[in-house]
Amino acid sequence: WLDGGETNLANSALLCERHHTKVHHGFRVERRPDGRWRTWRPDGTEISVPRHLAPAA
Repeated sequence: WLDGGETNLANSALLCERHHTKVHHGFRVERRPDGRWRTWRPDGTEISVPRHLAPAA
């Protein structure tokens, strides 16, 4: 919306106050086509979260 985009559920996110504030301080979030999220710091580096592996049998 702010950058001229459409406002709809497909391009929106429900963020807690802390993470909403980060977006206003230069952090960027993006939903991938598979529904997962990507997040970048203001300097452009991506914040990677390791995937949780299933416990060993």
